[in-house]
Amino acid sequence: MNRRDVRVSRRAFTGVLATLATTGLPIQRSVSHAAQPAPEVDVEAVLARLSLAEKVAQLFIIDAPGTMMTPEYADRLSQLRPGGVILLGPNVGAPNEVAAFVTAIHATNPDLPPLVAVDEEGGPVTRLPADPAPGAVELGLLPTAKVQSLAHARAEYVATFGFDVNFAPVADVAYTADSVMAARSFGSDPAAVAAKVAAYVRGVAGAGVLHAAKHFPGHGRAALDSHVALPEIDLSLDDWRQTDGLPFRAAVAAGVPIVMLGHLLYPRWDDVPTSISPVAVDMLRRELGFAGLIVTDDLGMAALADLDPFAVVDRALSAGVDLLLFATHAADPADLIAHLQRRVEEGAVSEARLDESLRRLLRAKLAR
Repeated sequence: MNRRDVRVSRRAFTGVLATLATTGLPIQRSVSHAAQPAPEVDVEAVLARLSLAEKVAQLFIIDAPGTMMTPEYADRLSQLRPGGVILLGPNVGAPNEVAAFVTAIHATNPDLPPLVAVDEEGGPVTRLPADPAPGAVELGLLPTAKVQSLAHARAEYVATFGFDVNFAPVADVAYTADSVMAARSFGSDPAAVAAKVAAYVRGVAGAGVLHAAKHFPGHGRAALDSHVALPEIDLSLDDWRQTDGLPFRAAVAAGVPIVMLGHLLYPRWDDVPTSISPVAVDMLRRELGFAGLIVTDDLGMAALADLDPFAVVDRALSAGVDLLLFATHAADPADLIAHLQRRVEEGAVSEARLDESLRRLLRAKLAR
């Protein structure tokens, strides 16, 4: 699969989504159409054709087993129809195997293919071989124009495998060498990190892969890894605005389509982790003016181990989160999806609430 094939596929996919909005035909990916500017799509028409079960499943990004499609996993995806799938290090085989796996995942729901995501930051979080760009520490030492160019090269490289989403760049400020983000951050100065983050977001625009700034509202002050436990960061809103908030503000201003919430306790903000906090979501929406997709970090991480996974789903939706990421999980994603569907059927969660997030998701799927 070459880069031109991927780009044509995405443009064609967008065009067929537009056809669905006017004709009622199912959404299909295609590589047979010439690359043409896509007409405006009636998201409401697409939304109206989704059943409640389909709507609920679209809000989940789930994990994948192994490095290639199996009949069992194909059946699982065809039945669940999640909004996305994430491939992690253990899912990455040879380059042709990765591309084939991504294609097979897309094919499990031809009506509305799942977004296939990866964490390709470079440096210590490198999933794909031969990434043309270095990690954030090295990028942080380069001029912003070079950061923008290398970010674009990485995005195009990620696109050659067929990925739809890359959970990068890290927008955390690593103030000290013991920061858990020290090897993944652009640096220790908030203004300088903001400039590099903005350059990165500008660089990936137009490459056909959606990117996410992470880990809002900022993981860089913590030495504790949220994979292990819940870090606590004692930072006021006013101080955050002048420091850790700057890179996220810059990412939003540069047009980043996705922001990932970190599992962090900001006790001066809220008494719950920021990944399920209405205060954190409100800061993104109202203060930063972010209108894109809000996704959680992996909700199966140890930072949330003390919380019931079904309650986590409830609280995340109540907070205003759009996409629930389960790269690891304390409960089967099928059960979590069924739980949320029951909550809607019982009236505890309104279908209108689902539609708010689904509109953002559909627009994002069309924007690549």
